[in-house]
Amino acid sequence: MIKDSKQHILKGRRLYIPRMSTEAASALAAAFRSVGVDACISPESDARTLDLASRFTNGEECLPQRVTLGNFLKIVQGLNFDPRSTAFFLPTSSGPCRFGQYRNLLRKVLDEAGAQEARIFSPTSSNGYAGIADRRFRFLVTVWRALILSDSLRKARLMIRPYEAEKGLTDSLHNRFLGKACRVLGDPDIGFRRQRRECVKILQSAAEAFESIPLKEKLGSRPLIGVVGEIYLRFNEFSNQHMLRSIENQGGEVWIANIAEWAWYTNYEEERKLREAAGIVTFEMARVRLRRYIQETEEKALTRPLRKFFRSRPETPVPRLLEYSRPYLPAHKALGEMTLNAGNAVAFYHAGCDGVVDISPFTCMNGIVSEVVYPRISRDHEQFPIRIFYFDGVPFDLTGHLEIFMEQAGSYRRRRLEKSRRGSRSGQ
Repeated sequence: MIKDSKQHILKGRRLYIPRMSTEAASALAAAFRSVGVDACISPESDARTLDLASRFTNGEECLPQRVTLGNFLKIVQGLNFDPRSTAFFLPTSSGPCRFGQYRNLLRKVLDEAGAQEARIFSPTSSNGYAGIADRRFRFLVTVWRALILSDSLRKARLMIRPYEAEKGLTDSLHNRFLGKACRVLGDPDIGFRRQRRECVKILQSAAEAFESIPLKEKLGSRPLIGVVGEIYLRFNEFSNQHMLRSIENQGGEVWIANIAEWAWYTNYEEERKLREAAGIVTFEMARVRLRRYIQETEEKALTRPLRKFFRSRPETPVPRLLEYSRPYLPAHKALGEMTLNAGNAVAFYHAGCDGVVDISPFTCMNGIVSEVVYPRISRDHEQFPIRIFYFDGVPFDLTGHLEIFMEQAGSYRRRRLEKSRRGSRSGQ
């Protein structure tokens, strides 16, 4: 059983996981179940989500905070809700982002709603989301496996779905393999080593299934759009007005910065701060490097079946992303998503994308700072199209704005391909 460092806050309680990315939330809930916690994901978001949140907020909160709060309030208002047997999973962090205030607001709202006995489980990014006891090692490795599996299945789906001949087949396969992965990850009777073997088998079968999907168009024939931005909004379909599908509907293909990237970034930052404070040879540095080694080993083992499938979509390591961002938002001065957004914009350019979309909450500091440097990044990289879209929960004409961007991306793609053809002819 998992417990807080101070008390068994999850014992006898159902833990609700925010539905940021449905696949990642489902896999994370399975990881909790693997160590005896009754975990499930929060309800789907809809108009009622924002209506409930508006009763306890003043409009200054960012959209991810309101969506998370509103979905938790759906649970609180459910017929069978019992605060004594309920807990909410809500990570937190230090720093300038309002994310660090989510927990405080949730606690305040739960108390006002009469749910004082409901618990909040809040590991933090500053300690690598530690604070887990008992079967801590199994849990943390299972969480990492869950993250790699969900990122991989999402990436495969986005690569194939725009080209499928039978509409809905890719989503169906994605959901089937996600279900299989969650059953393996969530089974406490499956041993640690067997769990990895089963996960590898699932991804091997998934790769074969995705590769066998009949296509109506050649893979890679559409403009490739990189997606960056605030981590919750870029994955939550309700919050971003189904942006990824809209890009596909307008003739594009999506390559989204994955969730594991944030874990690699927090590792990098922790190691950098330790190096600056105490040098390389310390117990804490050894711990951080051991964790990095385990994560790298697990990632390589799990994704081996997908290497050929993903050969045209290599992920850029975080240190290289930060090098790309250095001329615009140096990582030692501009922390968090803003420097990753800048680095990813450059990385997507080098990877052959035809444009980048940034999905950010209205008034988000990271989005505002990123928007300032995007024109310079574009100028420095052959007028590479970059467009930021802000969301505040009020629907707007996304289609019209996206049409303009997709025309720019299509024009850039034609110039890029023509330049490549001229280079090929001159080299003959």
